[in-house]
Amino acid sequence: MKQVLITGASTGIGFETTRALLEDGYRVWAGVRKPEVLERLKQDFGDRLTILKLDVTNVDDIEAAFEAVQDQLKEKSEFIVINNAGIANGGPIEGLAIEEWRKVFEVNVFAMVEMTQKFLPILRRTKGRVINIGSISGRIASPFLGPYCASKFAVRSFSDSLRREVGYFGVRVSLIEPGPIRTEIWSKSIRRSDQVASTFTPDVQQAYGKLMESLREGVTKAAEDAAPVELVTKSILHAVESRFPRTNYLVGKNIQLQATLVQFLPASVMDTLVKAGLRFKKG
Repeated sequence: MKQVLITGASTGIGFETTRALLEDGYRVWAGVRKPEVLERLKQDFGDRLTILKLDVTNVDDIEAAFEAVQDQLKEKSEFIVINNAGIANGGPIEGLAIEEWRKVFEVNVFAMVEMTQKFLPILRRTKGRVINIGSISGRIASPFLGPYCASKFAVRSFSDSLRREVGYFGVRVSLIEPGPIRTEIWSKSIRRSDQVASTFTPDVQQAYGKLMESLREGVTKAAEDAAPVELVTKSILHAVESRFPRTNYLVGKNIQLQATLVQFLPASVMDTLVKAGLRFKKG
């Protein structure tokens, strides 16, 4: 029986993946900041689920998670880490405080690196797998999502470097790159962006106000058209179960096409397509 540790398991992709893994018979350690949110799964799946209080930016939580896994691990079974925890903050680069950038990178990048470093000895011993949750935003950068896109570009590079290092030990690394997916991240992102926007100077608010309104409309539309979370869960399960998991999983509506276009189209054409997709208005 494979053994899986997943971060950010309280909602969205993390929660649905945790449930799918348990339904398929896996042993799961699920990391959440508020353990009570997974109690209903604990009631259904008993000892096969261990709920970990895990803020991925807290070194003590990471250490406690490692000790919990060490205590319960069956060394003869493959161990898998799914780095899912992430946040999406945004706004105009001119107005975003550097603290906002650090916050996004702490969760989306540095925590992923630290989690992976901590568990690599186990992963090497069991010839396990690392599955990182990235985004199509790690290939196509959107305006007003600078911190998020930059962090996902970093996740993609980290995954490539990691894969080329640990492949020597039989450890496989996969990157999941979803497009818009129907989860709570949209409403959380909009709420956080509204909070951040309230801190902008009047000059920044005046300069970018209409563009931000257009962006909000575009994001709302994207959320309505987003693909179901089950598509991502299916890809993650393939990366967990397949004898030959793929290095990259592009997931969502037209995402494969978008990834292809960005490779071959001039930057000026991509700029026009991105702006059109976000429904930017002049004036």
